[in-house]
Formats: sequence, structure tokens, C-alpha cells
Amino acid sequence: MTTQLTRLSQVNIPLSGDIRISVISDHEWQVCDRRIPTSNAESVLGYIELTNGYYDVLKLSAPRSMLRFTEFSRAVDCFSETLR
Repeated sequence: MTTQLTRLSQVNIPLSGDIRISVISDHEWQVCDRRIPTSNAESVLGYIELTNGYYDVLKLSAPRSMLRFTEFSRAVDCFSETLR
């Protein structure tokens, strides 16, 4: 089953409706793929952190790249096919 989920997350980039946001704190959010069970760590796509007025994005698919946005919605959209 893990192999199937890995294949799903690599082949099918989530659409905006597939994204689930969980609040970690007043300035941090976890971004997950709602198509994958929350009990599976592969559901976590990355994190968003508000720092000095910017939304910094860490995508687990590209952990060495930090993206920065001025709008929260744009930061969320970068995890889906919306910006592809």
C-alpha cells in the first residue's frame, strides 16, 4: 500500500481541492494532501511559516529550496497544480 501511495503522490500533483491546511501555531501551517490518509507521513507536502511579513514555503519534494510569497493563498497554491 505504501508503494501505491508513493506512486500517487509522485504522479498526481494535487489540485487545490486536494490540499488540507493544519494550523501549527499563529504563524506556522502544515500542508497535506487530503487524498492520502493523515496516518501516513506521505500526506505531508510541506510547511508554510509567516516571517517578517512573508510566507516562507518549505516543500518536502524540494527540501533545499525555500519559496517566499507575499500572500498566504499563493503560498498554498504552490503545492498544487494551480501554479504549474
